[in-house]
Amino acid sequence: MAQSETGRGRLGPEVSVPSHSQSQSNMAPIINIELSISPPTHCFTRRSAPTVSLRLTLLPSAPNSSDHITLYTEETPLDPNRALTRAGFTITDLTTQQPVKVTELRNVQRMANPRRRVHGCFEEPYFVTLRAGEAEELSAGFGRHGFRPHPWSVVNLGHEVDDAGNPLSARRSVSVTGVDGLDPGHEYEIGLNTEDLKKVMWAPVAKEEILLEEGYKGPGANLGDYSWIKDQPLEFRVGTTRLKVLEEEEEEA
Repeated sequence: MAQSETGRGRLGPEVSVPSHSQSQSNMAPIINIELSISPPTHCFTRRSAPTVSLRLTLLPSAPNSSDHITLYTEETPLDPNRALTRAGFTITDLTTQQPVKVTELRNVQRMANPRRRVHGCFEEPYFVTLRAGEAEELSAGFGRHGFRPHPWSVVNLGHEVDDAGNPLSARRSVSVTGVDGLDPGHEYEIGLNTEDLKKVMWAPVAKEEILLEEGYKGPGANLGDYSWIKDQPLEFRVGTTRLKVLEEEEEEA
């Protein structure tokens, strides 16, 4: 019995999950990723971090290949909010020519919960459809969410600080999270963890073909029940961007 559909997602599968023919093309999809930081400078007198943006473009490939694909981005470098605390970004200090140790935390509780592929579920925002030649932008604040960024001299103390810079009893990570923990007067190159990009799952369909009807709880509703492509890893072409950390705020012209 075939799956039926509604105006918003597919109904639950009654017999099996869908499968994809691999006869279309032996070429893996190629995705170009451009990184940018706005503004491209930061001064620790500012209360908020700059914004990091990832501009994803599915490049045209073989004539018979799909012109659109869907990625599942949770807990990968294409999930920029979490990438900040999961070593999804790479930071190189161009002043010292040394890599920067970045924050890497693992959410054990989240890992234990099954991921779903149902409209309205927690995971829905992580299904990202790319269409050939059309750019999709993902962005996040390049720092700890909800906290003012501080230089390494403060971060290295291992304690949160108040607005006056006085240490509090609350402990904090002593690794770099975006701009939080960088050194004034230094310039940095920002990139993506290309090894972790290999964890991105994909399928040659739009996300509407993957997501089931809202509220569905039957068989086949888990993320792993879908037939993601496993024998053709995606090819990512990743650029880098630069960030300059100022010792003093620049005067406006």
